[in-house]
Amino acid sequence: MSRSIDRQLARLLRKDFPAFVAYAFQEQHGDRLGHQHYVDYLCYEITQFISENTKRLLINLPPQHLKTFVCTVCLAAFMLGNNPRIRLLVVAYDDSYAAKLARAIRELMDASWFQQVFLTRIKTGHDRATDFGTAEGGYVYAVGAQGRLTGYTADVIIYDDPHQFGDWQNQRAKDAVKDSFTTLLSRLQNKTKGRVIVVAHRVAEDDLSSELISDPRWKCVQIPFIAPRAKTYRMHDGRYWVRPRGDLLRPDAYPADAVEELKRGQVSPPYALFHQQGIDKHASRAIKAEHFGSFDKFGEPIAPVVLSIDPGQSGGINASRSAIQAWKAFGRSFYLIDQSCEQCDFTQLAKEVRRFIRRHNPSVMLIEKTANGPALYSDLNKMKPRFERKLISPRGTKGERLEQHRSAILNCSIWLPADALWRGPFIDEIVSFPGHFDDQIDAMTQYLDFIATKPMIKVMPPREHGIAVAMGSEFVRRRF
Repeated sequence: MSRSIDRQLARLLRKDFPAFVAYAFQEQHGDRLGHQHYVDYLCYEITQFISENTKRLLINLPPQHLKTFVCTVCLAAFMLGNNPRIRLLVVAYDDSYAAKLARAIRELMDASWFQQVFLTRIKTGHDRATDFGTAEGGYVYAVGAQGRLTGYTADVIIYDDPHQFGDWQNQRAKDAVKDSFTTLLSRLQNKTKGRVIVVAHRVAEDDLSSELISDPRWKCVQIPFIAPRAKTYRMHDGRYWVRPRGDLLRPDAYPADAVEELKRGQVSPPYALFHQQGIDKHASRAIKAEHFGSFDKFGEPIAPVVLSIDPGQSGGINASRSAIQAWKAFGRSFYLIDQSCEQCDFTQLAKEVRRFIRRHNPSVMLIEKTANGPALYSDLNKMKPRFERKLISPRGTKGERLEQHRSAILNCSIWLPADALWRGPFIDEIVSFPGHFDDQIDAMTQYLDFIATKPMIKVMPPREHGIAVAMGSEFVRRRF
């Protein structure tokens, strides 16, 4: 139970947003917030927003750094506490998350300490999951990005997390958010005095934040997880926060090994965006269709062939797919000259692999050591193949393996046949990753991992096709 609040403290909490945040945190978590420079700076910028000195505010902050608690929950409760007639639209990427935000705001306003500080009360009978009002006519209406806004206007819009991080390469989803944002702005009751705050992690180079950053009407606050360079931030009462290069926002919560794990493991969205907010010059760019080159039948290089195989589990409509790819390397360019990617059982897989062997006369075959891979490797022993075979155990997550070769793809190093029927599905799988399928990506990264070791690949002599061989010939007839 909250302790009794004296008049002096109540007056401070009504007027001072940083003090309100610190007290709310202690009451909710049972522990002091502690002295966090970045939280002080956030509170300064939000105070400017509350006082109407800033009308349009974007805040980009890494995950698990109190973004929602400070910039959405405390902001909404503080504004309603001081002005029970204010109308707030709280928007999120979907209705479920929007309802969670509304519930957190309502719970804060229902706390006994809050009701000792403010006279604002939630109206009886107007207390739904995503919609509650005050006795004086103000309200909070929480809605998903694509939700119904008809009939609601606002004095202030709080947009928390416009994008789901899983959509970082989903162009359709990103465009839908940006398109709906224009409609959202139209819900401001007063287009001149109305205020909008967007609080978000960066998820893509072309997300909603990217458009707001380039708009001079917006005040943009971007705080990276680790400072890529020294920077000075202005705060209350003429104070400044001087953040040195390499400074970690929360060193108490992230030991060195946890930081390194984030750098290695955060790939979807990339660490440079999701944690560094894209301000680092090494921020990852999204892979797009135009990053893949085209070649015709006369443009294929003369080079040894490497087959890369990602074997599926089994046949059937719900089975994973088996991907077989034939690659050639020429300088720093990599040519995918042929591919098969189908759901098939082991017998069908082995038959298709033999077809690729006959057609491309490979020098090396890479087989992922999963599903039917070991069985395929053993089955090839019966053929006494001339080419080298490697059973590959994948390392790291699929996202990590793709991230290692992102720069090569962005530099247009992957070339595909211009007229191949599988060209479109191959590109779609990569640009939409993570998606429903990733078999073609696995086969591709398996090859790129191998070729990055700069192996010496033996050029195979031409295969015989059952023609007569002169007596005394040193060539042995093989039938693959």
